[in-house]
Amino acid sequence: EMQRTPQGDVLQLWDTPGFGDSARLLKRMRASGNPLGWFMGQVWDRWRDRPFWASQQALRHVVERSDLVLYLVSAAEAPESAGYVASEMDLLAWVDKPVIVLLNQLGAPREAAVEATEVESWRAHLARWPLVRQVLPLDAFARCWVQEFVLLDAVEAALPAGRRAPMQRLSAAWRTQRMANYDAAVDLLAQ
Repeated sequence: EMQRTPQGDVLQLWDTPGFGDSARLLKRMRASGNPLGWFMGQVWDRWRDRPFWASQQALRHVVERSDLVLYLVSAAEAPESAGYVASEMDLLAWVDKPVIVLLNQLGAPREAAVEATEVESWRAHLARWPLVRQVLPLDAFARCWVQEFVLLDAVEAALPAGRRAPMQRLSAAWRTQRMANYDAAVDLLAQ
């Protein structure tokens, strides 16, 4: 749980493991609606291939409980070199949730124009998947709290209309908390 409002809105982030063999996983998930597919996914895989079964369970949880997917990719490689992305995007299309792609491992800070070009190359590469609503730089190790605000705005924009009001309240609560931390730090420095 990342944030809760007095109105009872809850912002939860659930970190799933990587997909592993995403092409195989997609095939199994598509077949899960028929009796043989159900047996293979729920009985056979649970007995013979526990990590693969766990991936199926994680994906079911995303389908049943998530409003949106944050998909992390390594920006350390060029989009054309990231061969896993196409099959994972196909899998996320099956999930049928809006996706925000987060570019991680951006490397040392560079000129804004260079970084913008890198982000744009990822946007262009991912444009063929309509489920991708936004591509944002968000380095897990070097992020700035201002990037969190950009991410929350992107999440709100990507949600269905009926889910935006709770997200607005959650975002406002997050901003208030972050700005209070910032103001406290500035006051401490001024002393």
